[in-house]
Amino acid sequence: MKEKIKFNQIIHGDCVKCLRNMPNNCIDLILTDPPYGDNVAYGWNNKKIKNNKNPLINCLALAEFYRVLKKNSSVYLFTNWKHYPFLTEFILRYTKFKIRHLVVWKKHNFGLGWAFRHQYELILVLEKGKPKYHLTNFSDVQNATHINHNKENHPHEKPVDLLKKMIEHSSKEGDIVLDPFCGSGSVCIACQEMKRKWIGIELDEKWVGVAGRRIIIQ
Repeated sequence: MKEKIKFNQIIHGDCVKCLRNMPNNCIDLILTDPPYGDNVAYGWNNKKIKNNKNPLINCLALAEFYRVLKKNSSVYLFTNWKHYPFLTEFILRYTKFKIRHLVVWKKHNFGLGWAFRHQYELILVLEKGKPKYHLTNFSDVQNATHINHNKENHPHEKPVDLLKKMIEHSSKEGDIVLDPFCGSGSVCIACQEMKRKWIGIELDEKWVGVAGRRIIIQ
């Protein structure tokens, strides 16, 4: 039996299990940054992310994304250049999603490494049906506020202003936005500021607590 949806809450749990308890066609927009399955530590502080050992976690979630998403709605899915080929092949072969576009988020500073240091992330735009897009000036190369990462930040924290652009482009006030890998809650904060209903799911209890405190402060 599917559970009744409660809005504006962060659920502590495994996203695939939680999604399976949600009814069909109940979400207006999915915006999320799933683990890439590379099992690496991120940044100067070598932070690890739970459930980051297998890229199939993305695939299991994607099957549920399609079911819970309303017709004529979109998914914005962060990824990187290494995971992108595997992810797009899976989407085209094993889901009903249409890949609409690839957005590049150009960061202010480049990251750690040598020879070629990263300064961008990729955002796949997936469609169920034929969604409407509201902005006429939405570029496929996006800039956003810089995040100064420290020991307290989630290693994959995203700028709220970047998230708000995607929320505005693909939803309207009162719509339900889902982030199944919500980390420290940036998507939830962006939704709250944009007058959208939201649901966040996060496996790591630490980040559930951080997200809760951030949302209260906002």
